[in-house]
Amino acid sequence: MTNPELTIIVPIFNLEKDISRCIDSILNQDFKNYELLLINDGSTDHSGKVIDGYAIKDQRIQVFHQENKGVSAARNLGLKKAKGTWVSFIDGDDTIYPNSLSTLMKATDNQSLELIIARSFVEKEDKLKKEDYGFDSSFLDKSFSGYELITQKSYLRGSVCGCLFNTHFLKENRIEFPHDLKIGEDSIFITLVHLYSQYIVFIDQIFYIINEREGSASRSWTPEKVLKMTDSITFIKNYIEKHPQLSKSQLAILDYRIYGVVSTLFYNFYYCFSFKYFFKIMRNLKNLVPVKIETLDIQMSKSKVKLLNFSLPLFAVSVLLKQLFREKLKQHS
Repeated sequence: MTNPELTIIVPIFNLEKDISRCIDSILNQDFKNYELLLINDGSTDHSGKVIDGYAIKDQRIQVFHQENKGVSAARNLGLKKAKGTWVSFIDGDDTIYPNSLSTLMKATDNQSLELIIARSFVEKEDKLKKEDYGFDSSFLDKSFSGYELITQKSYLRGSVCGCLFNTHFLKENRIEFPHDLKIGEDSIFITLVHLYSQYIVFIDQIFYIINEREGSASRSWTPEKVLKMTDSITFIKNYIEKHPQLSKSQLAILDYRIYGVVSTLFYNFYYCFSFKYFFKIMRNLKNLVPVKIETLDIQMSKSKVKLLNFSLPLFAVSVLLKQLFREKLKQHS
């Protein structure tokens, strides 16, 4: 297509059993003015043949085959090729809600918008179970800057899926996925969007459906994977060094993401606890986390950030104990 309104980017690696369901959920939408970029990231199964078959049948579909470089490289290739005014990222084992694109695309009539966030739900056994990165009615009918969204709503999501991004905005601010991160690439991308965005809106429409399945890479944790989360903090510190012009509010956003990484790290570590890796993680964080993290003007997070600033070990223990308490409540509910 010459001038599509929307580019949909789907990275694919060994998804021959799931990818058709994903693609069909896109092709069956009542909104049709899009291009669909399918990036085969070195699959060793029949995923490549499956998506080549779709491309033959529909001229809106373009297929790109590359050696295995990871999801960030696949998405960045899609961004480089994107012709749409807006871009959306969909994982190859997930789907989008029937006829939801038309509702989201109506919001793009406001050309000043940089990010549109819709509702995402987790699906298990063909039933919508729970909302992911949910928001209440106070988020609707107004726009936020990235800084306001954090200070007013304490909202900083960790997934790029379930959103529409203004393509010009991304390219103007040179926002792409960090190619050297294996975990947390979505969180970094979203954080960079927050750094520069002035107009973010929320749409009360179910859009993205997360397929919760056994063995999904993003939903299972090992001590090694948890330790790799500290690479996100290294990326942030390097980004700050390379961009000395960042304002105080932008630096505060990055500090808040560091707090989020540390908190999420120990939350996930609860499910794969190992004393050996606990001390490895503590050593890594001691060298990476700033002496003091900016608390911003976020009442609900101030006490947690202050505890992290005061003592990393105490913060770690508090998160682990809180998660233990939650799990005990689940067992008795």
